[in-house]
Amino acid sequence: MSGPPLLVAAHSDTVFPLDTPLQPGLAEGKAFGPGIGDNSLGVAAAVSLPRLFEELGFRPAVDVLITGNVGEEGLGNLRGIRRVMDDRPNIGAVIAVEGHNLGRVTHVAVGSRRLKVRVTGEGGHSWGDFGASNAIHGAAEIIHELCRIPLPANPKTTLNVGVIEGGTSINTIASQVWFNLDLRSVEAFALRRLSDRVDRVLSTHRKGLDVTVDVVGDRPAGVVPPDCRLVRLAVEVLEELGIQPAGDASSTDANIPISRGVPAVCIGLTSGGNVHREDEFIDLAPIERGIAQLMMLVLCAADELHRGSIRL
Repeated sequence: MSGPPLLVAAHSDTVFPLDTPLQPGLAEGKAFGPGIGDNSLGVAAAVSLPRLFEELGFRPAVDVLITGNVGEEGLGNLRGIRRVMDDRPNIGAVIAVEGHNLGRVTHVAVGSRRLKVRVTGEGGHSWGDFGASNAIHGAAEIIHELCRIPLPANPKTTLNVGVIEGGTSINTIASQVWFNLDLRSVEAFALRRLSDRVDRVLSTHRKGLDVTVDVVGDRPAGVVPPDCRLVRLAVEVLEELGIQPAGDASSTDANIPISRGVPAVCIGLTSGGNVHREDEFIDLAPIERGIAQLMMLVLCAADELHRGSIRL
């Protein structure tokens, strides 16, 4: 076929451990289960496209590649979509699919830098060795300094300590502690500036303490302009189906193609709630329009790629 291929990407990983009980259910027009919307529905819709197109007699104007990639959640660092884009450098556009948030058109990639910070000190007995450096006290001071860094509201930029672990017992001066730090922004320069300020805090000499930092995640920020043909198509398809579109900024599989200059959006398929909880649910009624949206967008985007009119 003439024109670069279109990629439809749906991440297949979830936030839940392998031993999570799976007891899906149906009640009052809803389906329940851990990961059912994020992202079982997205994967199911993506892999159903070839059969749906064949049954309806549709043939996209360019090749459509479908992937169920991993590493979108948690500390996965988007490794799945990175590999797909590495292996297929000729991809012309990307549609990332999520089960939730029907009506959203994510065209702004929220970038993030994730750090694991380890603080070690002398430790000892809380009474007999009082005065020795305490890793928990030191980590608390560091976190306090980090939280005092001024953050711009525009572009939205955030800092969060999400996990902290360490120490031995209530009557032991802590010799070690670690915490995870999540930095985010919708703008690459703002994220770099925040990262530089964080690095200065973490590299400050602290008597009796040793601070080491490992980068455990690095997701690029980026923007597909609202007037890009792919974004416009996503909006027009929703309007055609009677769904109010909403532009969105988020961290999704679309981050990687956007950062590489490839037009990409992320769309949702239905409404629901309790995302990242074991009682997650999706609403069944909107799914029909959600999948119709995906099919229409794939066909329209393929046609525009064939014509050469989708580009940043």
